[in-house]
This record gives sequence, C-alpha cells and structure tokens, in this order.
Amino acid sequence: MQEVYDSIAYLYDGTLEGLFTAVFCAFERHEVPTDVCREADYQPRLSQLAITIETSLQKADRVRAGILRACGRRGYRRVRRAALSDNPSAGTDVYRFVAFAMAENAKRPCHGCPRRGTCRSAFCSPRQSSCPKVVGRLIDDVTNPAVKPVHKLSVAVNRECEHMRQFLRFQELEGGLFYARCNPKANVVPLIMDHFAERFNVQPFIIYDENHAIAGISEGGDWQLVNTRDWPDHELKLPPATATEAVMADAWRRFYRALSVNCRYNPELRRQLMPKRLWKNITEVKGEA
Repeated sequence: MQEVYDSIAYLYDGTLEGLFTAVFCAFERHEVPTDVCREADYQPRLSQLAITIETSLQKADRVRAGILRACGRRGYRRVRRAALSDNPSAGTDVYRFVAFAMAENAKRPCHGCPRRGTCRSAFCSPRQSSCPKVVGRLIDDVTNPAVKPVHKLSVAVNRECEHMRQFLRFQELEGGLFYARCNPKANVVPLIMDHFAERFNVQPFIIYDENHAIAGISEGGDWQLVNTRDWPDHELKLPPATATEAVMADAWRRFYRALSVNCRYNPELRRQLMPKRLWKNITEVKGEA
C-alpha cells in the first residue's frame, strides 16, 4: 500500500544556488512545499515527504532572472540577503516571497506580450527591469505575510554585514598576506568581500568565517570563495604571523585603552554596539570577560 503524505519538504545544500534550484523545482513540478530548508537544518515532521534537490546552476540562473524581472535589482538584493541568513525558516520564507512576486508579475497588463520591453508603454520602459509600481508594492509592503519575513531577515543580515565591516581585525602574515577570522551568525562573507577587495586593492587577504567554514580569498583585486568544510579540521593552512604583528597588536590595544573614558563606561551599551559573541576575534577586547 502506497504511503500518503500530508506535506512536502524540499531540502537543499545550503547555498543560494541550491535554494533557487528548489524554488525552480517547485514551479516545474507544480508542487507547493510546506518547508524549503537546508539539509543540515531539517527537522522531520509526521506524514511529510522530504525530497533532496540537486543544485543546478542553470535552473538557479532562471530563478534569479525571474526575481529581477518581478522585483528589480533592489528586490533581488533583499532576497539574496535573506537567503544567506542562518534562520532555519529562511528558505521557506524566500520561496513564499518568490512565489508571491511571480504571481504579481503575471498580473501586469503587458505580461506575455511579444513587444514587451520595446513598446512605449510605461510598463515596458527599457530603462526599467520591471514596473516601478509593482516593484514598490512587492518590496515595501511589509504588512504582506509573504514580504514581511524576507524583509526582517534581510535587515538582520544587513546588520551582521555592518558588524563585520566594523569589527574585522586583520593580522599580517609572512609573505605579505593579511588574514581576518570572524564568527558571524549569517553567511555574510560573500556580501562583504567586494567592500574589502576595493579597499585592499591588489593586496592579498583572506577572510575566514569559522561558523560556516567559508573563506573569502582575494588577490590582485579579484576574489573567490572556498568551502573548507571538507578540509581536515576545517582549517586553512596559513603562514605564521610576521615578527612585528604582536607589537602592532599590543600597540592597538594600548591605543584603544588610552581613548577610553572610565567615568563614562557603559558595559550594556558596549555589548549592544559590539556584540560579545564577536569579542574572541577582536584584537582590542580579546580575552576580556
């Protein structure tokens, strides 16, 4: 006797491309999965069929293009940030938002028109990736149950990116390499690499995310991501620090203490602005209780 399932869960590999592939498969198979989540985060439910989705770059690109058409570049950036959140519901929230966006996109007056993008209609302006009115409604209507979760996840990931830009501390290694270690609560290294690559220019550097076992490696202005999860101990093999690194780190700690005003010390505010979970990788406060 064939077992009957009440719901379906799509499991993906945790990457942005894997999530977009799962979204594509839902449309392709005309299924409405109850959960779309990373394999590592999946919690089985009673009478739920779990389907593992193999990542396809071609399918992911088609979903990416569809999001750009429906929501514009600003909407795509919001979806991308939400997808990189560590929240277990991120995949499901992104899928529901994309399904809603595609349905709204299909309601346009010129949807399916062979002259779309070439005529003079306000909906088909070649300078617009999609109708401005539709884009604004999709992105900014946070009262919509399909939009609100993605908006909240995007804001949280954006805040984590800002923390990394503020609190990453690089150390100089032999050979002219600069190395920073971080422990964010979202997979933000892909989002901050452009920022640091622009500032380091041709100087080689590595940003290693120990929570997600991902390293961003930049050399000559270009950068790439490396997954270290399958490496021994999940660690990069790096050269030792330079002879002057310890001296510079001590000088930075002394400078930090010299600027502090003891009579205005507010530990609670300090923990709000500089989350304590990041302290172990921040030179000036490393080792503090």
